[in-house]
Amino acid sequence: MMGIQVHQATVEDAEVLLRLNERFNGTGCTSLELVRESLETNTQETVFLVKCDDTAAGFCCVQVFKSMCYDRHYAEITEFFIDEEYRRQGVGTELLKKTEEHFSQANLAGFQLFTGDDNRSAQAFYEYLGYKRTGEIMYRKKKKF
Repeated sequence: MMGIQVHQATVEDAEVLLRLNERFNGTGCTSLELVRESLETNTQETVFLVKCDDTAAGFCCVQVFKSMCYDRHYAEITEFFIDEEYRRQGVGTELLKKTEEHFSQANLAGFQLFTGDDNRSAQAFYEYLGYKRTGEIMYRKKKKF
């Protein structure tokens, strides 16, 4: 059985996070410098790295959204990726559980996330771990330069 370790990412994890992110989102989305800078200075985002037997297997990015409209906040999982070879082995489950544990003492109403409408395996994974589908639809407008 493989050893699964989850830790909050630091600047020392920047290179491995960049490689994982490129597998997830494609190349050119970010750079090593931007990953390093974000890990050092972005207080809005918490990043977790999961390793299997000391090999990086995935990551999770979380942002806590606070609003004057609500007395409790939501943590949004903005990115969640497990490398293909580590899927269906408990790695994603461990990463998500450790992520939720990290925020267990925060004043949160819960967690939320978005996933692709056609990403049935991810939807089944999240539902298995207690997440419920909502009726919300996401809209996006790109900035015009």
